[in-house]
Amino acid sequence: MLIFVAVLLAVSSAAVVATVANTDTGAGPPQNGSMGITTGPDVTIYQLTDTENYGAVGGIRAYSVGTNSCNIGSEVVNWCDNSGGCGAGLTPAQHPVIAQNMYRLSEGRFEQLGLSWLKHGFLSTNTSNPGCVGNNGAGQPTTCQNPGNSSLLGVGCTDTYGAGLNGSWSWSGPRFEVDSTKGIFPFPASNGSTSSAIDQRIQVEQNDIDPVLNPDARFWVEGHYVVDNDALANNGLNNASYREVSVNASNFNLSFLGSTVRELSAIHAWQAADPSVEIVNVDFVSGAGAVVERFEAARSVTFDGGVYTTVIAIRNMNSDRAARRLLAQFGGSASISDGGFNDVDYHSGEPWAPTDWTISSDSDSIEWFTDTFGVDPNANALRWSTMYTFWFDSTADPTMATYSLDLFKPGSPSSVTIPFSGMSPVIFTDGFESGDLTSWSSSTP
Repeated sequence: MLIFVAVLLAVSSAAVVATVANTDTGAGPPQNGSMGITTGPDVTIYQLTDTENYGAVGGIRAYSVGTNSCNIGSEVVNWCDNSGGCGAGLTPAQHPVIAQNMYRLSEGRFEQLGLSWLKHGFLSTNTSNPGCVGNNGAGQPTTCQNPGNSSLLGVGCTDTYGAGLNGSWSWSGPRFEVDSTKGIFPFPASNGSTSSAIDQRIQVEQNDIDPVLNPDARFWVEGHYVVDNDALANNGLNNASYREVSVNASNFNLSFLGSTVRELSAIHAWQAADPSVEIVNVDFVSGAGAVVERFEAARSVTFDGGVYTTVIAIRNMNSDRAARRLLAQFGGSASISDGGFNDVDYHSGEPWAPTDWTISSDSDSIEWFTDTFGVDPNANALRWSTMYTFWFDSTADPTMATYSLDLFKPGSPSSVTIPFSGMSPVIFTDGFESGDLTSWSSSTP
């Protein structure tokens, strides 16, 4: 039986800092066919450039990922980090913050393994690169329009931070200080622990990436930018990109496989690996004129022996309001069983609780939830640039159920519907694999 689930944080062992260089030239159109010019400032990641391995402490290994950004918009992107300001009314808090994440697909399970603190951007280089300009759609500049100011990223211009810079404690800050919807945060950022080489970097349990223990696993790294004028222009929904990596069995260095997939978060790697996975956007605004907030929801449904297995991964793209409850509601008895949940561990002083969500089910529904904001503002809500995974078995067809997501911070709306289609692709296995290997039709019974 084919099953899709998802887990938690993973990795361990030797402690040598190792950098793996980039082989992606960035030249040529993005794999997802986007990166045409947009209105307003619009920073994207067009290339994940290199990785760095900081070794392991207590079974946890740490990495960082280099990012090369590109302004595909029609206006400059703010890039100011000078404590005295940067002219033109810019404050030192008007610059990008960069999240880094790692994911795994193994034995049908897609999971976020780890995350980093945030790299605070500084000093845009405003360089020109064919991967950013000249071949990305009508209206895109053919060269960088350098604003002559390193506190701005010009139209068609790029700026690169290698993995060493993105993993440096000197420019690091916690996620909890950032309003990801608006790109607003205090600066300088709060300090965190730097007593261990793994602090503030992408942390994963070594056992979860060990090729010997995970012989058929696939892995991806992801970068994600948030900056104020990009976000307020409603251009913050294309700021994540991902790239597949392999893990060296002896030193656990990461090597890139293929090119960067641009303007898509890593949840799309699941669908790329398994086209039966459905992905939908869950968009809402908290008031007139507000910035669009987005969750991305992916669902896999398999059927075997009269039982459906449903796996749902939900990634928070930019919602500061976050989420605290997922409900799957059937129209009648569904004989629900084997509910499961996986999140990702925060670390290095982030204040958010590590408590798993509670799972509760009855004859026709199943829900996963954490505390309300009123009970605990630091509860384990599904926050931005983070993905949680939920799964269950049922005898009723899960594609006919309705799914909703309750938001964490107070406001309107308080809940949003996940618009999965009524008839998702269902993978069927008959259990009799001798002789004719042709499966039955994937239509539901």
